[in-house]
Amino acid sequence: MKDYFVLKQDERLTDAPELLDARKQVNSRDIHLTSAHKLADTMFFKVKAEKESNFPDVMDRQLYLISERLKRLVELYAPDTIFKLTPLIDMAHRRQHNYYLPIFEEVSALSPNSELAGDGRVIRKLVLQGDQLTGKRIFKIKESEKPLIVVRLDVAESILRRDFEGVQLVRVQVE
Repeated sequence: MKDYFVLKQDERLTDAPELLDARKQVNSRDIHLTSAHKLADTMFFKVKAEKESNFPDVMDRQLYLISERLKRLVELYAPDTIFKLTPLIDMAHRRQHNYYLPIFEEVSALSPNSELAGDGRVIRKLVLQGDQLTGKRIFKIKESEKPLIVVRLDVAESILRRDFEGVQLVRVQVE
């Protein structure tokens, strides 16, 4: 059985830029392979950031965005991923960083032993069914309301070897 990890923004990162008006520009219902065509190929976002703010390789507070460097690695492992260019513009400090909104394959792999909250769209404890993951390297958990991106061990190791910034990998229970 393979090991899997959730790929997310490092929770200890407190000075990451904040996207302004992200929800006005992007309907989260369109962040799926079947409706990705409804999203513009390039979407500009203004950000609120401090002069010293770190622009991490994964940003997941308002939208799930990845850096150009991480995009190149994702393309190696998940070539069918659709990417929308999302330049982040910090007007106050006159700088721009190019990010990408990845649209991953969605997989229904929640184990009955997962713990759900509220209306069942918020996952408190993630447990995956191993038999649903065969051949899956990078994917999005279909049942999750907020983007929950899972990577296989080989992808996680590749990420760790490249010294990405502001990235956290959290092991997921698989049965």
